[in-house]
Amino acid sequence: MVETIDDGDIGLYADFDNRYRRSADRAGLTQLPVIDIAAFVEKRDLPSRQAAARAIREASINIGFFYLTGHGFAPAEIEALLGWGRRFFALPLDEKKKIHWNKQTGNGYVPPGGLNAAANSEKAADLKERLYFAREYAMSAAEHDRYPPGKSQWLDEETLPGFRAFVTRTIEKSVALTKSLGEAFAMSLDLPESYFEETYGRSGVTLVYNYYPPLDPATIKETQWSFSPHTDYGTFTFVVQDGNGGLQVRNAAGQWIDIAPMPGALIVNIGDLLALATNDLYTSNLHRVANFSGQGRLSVSFFINPAGSAEIACLETCQSATNPPRYAPVNAEEYVKALIEQYHRTGRPGIAVQTAKRLR
Repeated sequence: MVETIDDGDIGLYADFDNRYRRSADRAGLTQLPVIDIAAFVEKRDLPSRQAAARAIREASINIGFFYLTGHGFAPAEIEALLGWGRRFFALPLDEKKKIHWNKQTGNGYVPPGGLNAAANSEKAADLKERLYFAREYAMSAAEHDRYPPGKSQWLDEETLPGFRAFVTRTIEKSVALTKSLGEAFAMSLDLPESYFEETYGRSGVTLVYNYYPPLDPATIKETQWSFSPHTDYGTFTFVVQDGNGGLQVRNAAGQWIDIAPMPGALIVNIGDLLALATNDLYTSNLHRVANFSGQGRLSVSFFINPAGSAEIACLETCQSATNPPRYAPVNAEEYVKALIEQYHRTGRPGIAVQTAKRLR
């Protein structure tokens, strides 16, 4: 059973000072580090991979976010990814609603205000639209039969010719990058590179398009955001953002810092499940979006989760007699599902009670 903050309290984050109870020495960074992952993507020599892993460890402890280069996505592919999102969200609302979110498949279009906008009018739902695609695994995954990917919903080919083929190719490519990142995170924690795949099963990738209309300071509610302060739920996330800015993360000094767009770079951040597994050594950090650019803002999130059957418990390399595990093991699917359901119920991201206590 995953305990979450009451619906009425979601978004009340003033008391979170972002200092973990663990006595880790975290630097109050004012900008994100840039890390080249090419050593893992291109299977380079061990010293090169170790250097990248050390950089990932430092960033994951200090702030839980970093820019990623050497990832294998060409600038033209990144721009095409954003361009397809702009074309989708520019469609008439009735057209987008043809692939409205389907709980059974766990994907589809989520309109402004979330799935229950009328029921949540007093809760200041986030001002965004989203488009989810089904989680995809490497085709050789042992869990593929037991936890098969859902079937994504697609508009008619005539509506957006080429969209389905492009997104399918992109998800396939993101699965390969996920494997490389998983190996890098494992090495950064003094584990064999294959540890997460062998222990948690093949990670799945859920691709989500996010569109944020420009905010009007004169009309938004006091606690309203493009995307409220939240942590991500899974293992880690990598993100593509356009050039409009608006994404911020809270550093170890309690300051909100801008994650400025960096052409060609992805953004990687730690999720709750990896923070739990590392006994809060790695930081699943509060971040938010406020789009005051005057233009529509687009981003694409690749959410990485373990196999649904995985039990996430404290890693042996992250505990000791003086630093025992502080969290009970959780089932990966139950944890993520509970928070996603709260998000769809309220129009604002779910927050686990243990996360709130950790960040308070």
